Amino acid sequence: MTPASTPTSTARQRNTPRPHGRGVRVAPALCRRPIRRTMARRTLVRRTLVALMTGLAALLPLAAGTATTAAAQQAVSQAPLSIPFETGSADIPTSGRRAVEDFARGLPDRTRVLVDAYATAAADAPPHAARRLALDRALAVREILSGAGIGPTRIELKVHGAAPDGPADRVDLDIRGAG
Repeated sequence: MTPASTPTSTARQRNTPRPHGRGVRVAPALCRRPIRRTMARRTLVRRTLVALMTGLAALLPLAAGTATTAAAQQAVSQAPLSIPFETGSADIPTSGRRAVEDFARGLPDRTRVLVDAYATAAADAPPHAARRLALDRALAVREILSGAGIGPTRIELKVHGAAPDGPADRVDLDIRGAG
């Protein structure tokens, strides 16, 4: 054979298939990770948008003034609730007791309840008296919630002294979401 008819080494490398397990496969490995990350981001964005749209759709009948659906009624029943107390007392008023029971009935399963208790104490009382009174109020509300079927692990108590805003002697109830 003449030297012109013999294939060069680069031509031979280019034309012959590589055996499995050998060689460098850089391009596919480098491409897969960014594609997977992009797909994961797209999935996360889609799920977030669906959740937002579902939540907004539940509130649309309320804004339009049309007949409320069950989902819209549930969203209304989960609105924050504030129960006023008499100054210096941890006894729940009758209307407050009914409101707490109605609040508990409207909660879906696995929803946690946040109980924020505020109180003021007399000027001559010790410094911890306001927090102690707020704790007594929070425990009274927790007892009503557990009597209405809310488990103790689903109730979170936060005890404060004086309220930063709004009525000074009150207990606020709010939801925390699935937990």
